[in-house]
Amino acid sequence: MEQKDLDVVAIGHALVDLRFTVSKFASPDEEADIEEQSTGPGGSAINVALITSRLGGKAAVITKIGLDNFGRQIVEELVRSKVDISGLKVGFGSTGFSVLMIDKEGNIVLYGYKGCAEKLDPDEIDEKVIARGKFVHIASLRPDTSLRAAVRAKELDAMVSWDPGRRLSMAGLKALRGLIKFVDIVELNSRECANLTGIRDPVACAEEIQRVGPSTVIVKMGPRGLYALSDDFTGYVPAFKVSVVRDSTGSGDTFAAAMLLRLSRGDKLRDALVYAQAVAALKVTMLGANALPPIEEIEKFYQEHRKEVEAGIADKPPAE
Repeated sequence: MEQKDLDVVAIGHALVDLRFTVSKFASPDEEADIEEQSTGPGGSAINVALITSRLGGKAAVITKIGLDNFGRQIVEELVRSKVDISGLKVGFGSTGFSVLMIDKEGNIVLYGYKGCAEKLDPDEIDEKVIARGKFVHIASLRPDTSLRAAVRAKELDAMVSWDPGRRLSMAGLKALRGLIKFVDIVELNSRECANLTGIRDPVACAEEIQRVGPSTVIVKMGPRGLYALSDDFTGYVPAFKVSVVRDSTGSGDTFAAAMLLRLSRGDKLRDALVYAQAVAALKVTMLGANALPPIEEIEKFYQEHRKEVEAGIADKPPAE
């Protein structure tokens, strides 16, 4: 069996984000000013791998890109950030991209072209890379490839984390049951939870998903915090407060990377959740799906505010 030398293996989309900060969202036949523009690698798999590495962990990515400028840009950033790319595939066609419009409150309008990212076939999953991972995180990826990755990860003694993303969650619990039963940790936001189960209450929603098989279900509620259901810890964890919200893109991926890294290093779930909330809070203060302040700044913020957040931990989320 391969040595478990990777904290997280991220499987999913590799995209380039074209980000535009706008004065407001334009209505049809209306013009709004673009105040800032930037470009950078994105997509759930890329975000999780880059954040894991930037937090001091060891990460690999299994994804697919095209042989073009966007693909080269992604590879260059992965190599620069010391992410293992031995599971990366190159296909015919274009690398996927997202066009993101971000308003002054950090709200997002997103247009996505998946390109080669969605053409990662089940037989292109690199089992040697999976075998090296303590955690395998599958995000926003087509069901057949996700299922192959989850089954092989379990056979190779890795913990499986899964985030369905916006689109896949709309398929519903019944359609995705075959995949979910091979997952250890389900992470999704409150809207995706409602899409998946038809239940809006995070507690009841988490319970419905857990019945399928996952030991842990985490429902993220943005600035309201999160609800976790697990044998290790069950309860509500509030969010860390920040004064500025610039860009919430990738905050869920940032949370996943931070939590899984802490779990891979031996933290209890409760402590890993608190830390991940801190990192995700700092991410939304910066422009870019995988942008983070220096690790020293993250640690300082975490230590200064963790007691305040821990004091707010409760059995259930507060009423809206």
